[in-house]
Amino acid sequence: MDGVLVDSTQDAHAQAWLAVSQEMNLPRPLGQVLRRIQGARDEVVIMQMFHWTRNPAQASKIAQRKEEIYDSIINGVQPAEVPGVRSYLDTLRNYNIPVALATSQPERRVKPAIDRLNLANYFDAVVTAEDNGSPEVEFYYMCAAQQLQRPFVRCIVVGDSNRSVEAAHELGMKSVIVTGPNQPAWNFSGADLVVRSLSSLSFVNMKSLFGNEDLVESQFEMEEEPIFS
Repeated sequence: MDGVLVDSTQDAHAQAWLAVSQEMNLPRPLGQVLRRIQGARDEVVIMQMFHWTRNPAQASKIAQRKEEIYDSIINGVQPAEVPGVRSYLDTLRNYNIPVALATSQPERRVKPAIDRLNLANYFDAVVTAEDNGSPEVEFYYMCAAQQLQRPFVRCIVVGDSNRSVEAAHELGMKSVIVTGPNQPAWNFSGADLVVRSLSSLSFVNMKSLFGNEDLVESQFEMEEEPIFS
């Protein structure tokens, strides 16, 4: 969701991770690791990426404290809608394309955010941390596709990290990366399509992802289902 639908909060989350590591006397995470955790649940970050603990209860406690610190950092300021997102969602709606939002963020952040921006009605399914106990991003996309009642091979994941690319391809989905203004396109060479913003992502772009497949030739009136990550 961050960096695709709303402005990225990655810097604030990184500050919160550094602060909680200092407060709880945990090993300070390296910058390169902080850049790789985007899209992962906090408990997964703590146990599998930072290796701070193997105890799920302790990981939950650390995650809760990290979220408290994050809330204090943003101090009530909510991320703004990314330019171009509404017009892109309008395009998908005009073509009757089902859309899901799949994110590892908790429902308490996701639902208020899309309600505040009046985006909730654009989504046929919303998958949050509470809907999936798995640490793997793939399971969020699987859950979203299942709620849309669509096969994985007919889905397109729109994200902003290599984790979304890898997870999409693991399931046979197509992958689109929105780099934003600060990330170079060459960082995402594995993606099927890389764009600077949603304003650059058109119906034709998405249709072209399936242009060489017999399945598209036989079924097309654009049945692909974007999953926003």
